[in-house]
Amino acid sequence: MKKSFYTIPLLLFAMHSCDYDSKLNLEPPTLISDVTAFETVDRVNNQINGLYGSFKGTGFWGSNYIYFSEARAGNFVSATLNPTRAALTYQMLVDASASEVDDVWVEGYQIINACNLFLDRLAINGEELLGATTYQNYVAEARFLRSITYYYLLQMYAQPYLKDSGASPGLPLRLEANTGLKDYNMPRSTVAQIYEFVLGELEFAEQNLPDSYPSAILNTTRAHRNTAIAMKTNVYLAMGDYPAVIAEADKLVPVSAPYRAPSGVSNQLESNVLNVFRAPYTSNESIFSMPFSATDVPGSSLGNSFLPDGVNATGFRAAGTGNYYLLESGIVANPGWKDTDDRRQFIFRTTTGSATGRLWCTKFDMGSPFADYIPVIRYAQVMLNLAEALAYETTGSADTRAVDLLHAVRNRSDETTTFAPTSQAELLDLIDQERNIEFLGEGIRNIDLVRRLEPIPAKRPAGSSPVAEVQPSAPNYIWPLPTSETIYNQGL
Repeated sequence: MKKSFYTIPLLLFAMHSCDYDSKLNLEPPTLISDVTAFETVDRVNNQINGLYGSFKGTGFWGSNYIYFSEARAGNFVSATLNPTRAALTYQMLVDASASEVDDVWVEGYQIINACNLFLDRLAINGEELLGATTYQNYVAEARFLRSITYYYLLQMYAQPYLKDSGASPGLPLRLEANTGLKDYNMPRSTVAQIYEFVLGELEFAEQNLPDSYPSAILNTTRAHRNTAIAMKTNVYLAMGDYPAVIAEADKLVPVSAPYRAPSGVSNQLESNVLNVFRAPYTSNESIFSMPFSATDVPGSSLGNSFLPDGVNATGFRAAGTGNYYLLESGIVANPGWKDTDDRRQFIFRTTTGSATGRLWCTKFDMGSPFADYIPVIRYAQVMLNLAEALAYETTGSADTRAVDLLHAVRNRSDETTTFAPTSQAELLDLIDQERNIEFLGEGIRNIDLVRRLEPIPAKRPAGSSPVAEVQPSAPNYIWPLPTSETIYNQGL
C-alpha cells in the first residue's frame, strides 16, 4: 500500500534553474524548507515551475493518465496482458486495490496539495514580493492547475454529470494543504459541486492569467488566458451545457474562417498536423502541452508503450516496448479515414515477424528517451467541442457552422473529403468519428465515451482474449476510489 500521499511534507521541489523563460524541464530537484521557499522572486519562480512539474508527473500527465484512458477506450489492444502495463484497466477488471487506480488518484491529489501549499505560502508575502500583477498571475496558474486536476479526476472516478445532473458522489474537495492524517477526513462533494468549483477557478484564471508570454515555449507550456477558456469548453461539454460551450469557444474561434483566436496567443490550427507532434512542439495549435527533454523524461512514456518493439519495429525509425497496438476493427478501420489522410502517417504496420500486419500508434515517436511533448488541449479540440455543441443546439438539421468547423479539421489533413450530413444525428456521428481520429492516443476517447454515457466498446482482437462491452450502468464503468483513500479518509 502506498502511503506517500499521506505523508507529503510541507516542502515543494525547487529547480536549480531560475529562468522564467525555461521550458519547465525539471533539473535534478533540491528540497528547501517551506519557510525559505518563498523568500525571493527566483525561489517563487521555481515553485510555480514545480507545480507544472507535478502535473506532468508519471502518474498523471507524464503519461499514465493518458495511457490508462486509452487502454480502456477500445482502440488499443494489450499485447501481453501484462499486469504492470495496465492489463486490468484494459480488461475493465480493476478494483480499489489496483495499482493504476491508486497511482492516478495519489498523483492527482499530490498535484492538488502542491497547489494548496503554494497558495497558502504565497498569500503570506507574495504580493509584496512579486508585485500585484505577477502575484495574481501566479495565483491564477496554481488555481488553474488545481481545477483541471479535479476535472480529470472526475472523468475517471465519478459518474458522468449527464447521468443525474451531477447528483452522484464526486471527489473530496480539498482546498487546504494537508499537514496530517486528520486533514484527509473529508466526505465526497457531489459531481455538480466539483464542476461548480472547477468553473469558478477557471473563471478566475481567465481574468488573471497573462494574455500571453514573451516566447513560444512559454505560450505552449504555461497557462495563459486562452488556456483557461479552452479548458472551460471541455468542462461545459462534459456537463452538457452546450450554450456555455458555444459562448466560451466563440472567444477563441471566429464565426468563419480563418479560424484564429482574436486576442492573446494567436491559437489556430497548425497547417500540417504532423508538426504538432514534432520538435519544437510550439505551434500555435498547442494551447497547452507538457514539455519533456532528454534529462527530464516521462516515466512510463506514451512512446515507449505505444511504439512497436524489437522485430515489430523493423522499418520504423524508433522502437519501444510494444505494450499496446491498435485494434484492427477500431477507428483505424473507419472507411471514411482515407489512406491519403496525413494522420495515417501516425500509424505504422509491422511487415516482418510473427506479428506481421500489426498496427501501431506512432504519434509519439521520438524513441528513447521518449521525450515528446504531450498535449493537454489543442485548438483542434476547441473547434470540435464547438462543433459538437452547435450540433446539439440545432435539432433536426445539421448546423452549417458545425459542418464548416468539421471540414476545417478534416481538410487540414485530407483535402479530398466533403461532408454533407442531412440531420443532427448524422452530424454528431461525424464529429464523434473525427474526434476519435484526430485525438487517437491522446487520452480523450475515454472521456468522450463516459461524458456521453456511452458503452465502453468491446475489444475483440484476432488471436487475443476478448474484452466484453461495459454498459454505463455497470459497476466497472468508472474507477472506484482507491483503498489508500478509503482506509485513511474516515469522512467518506
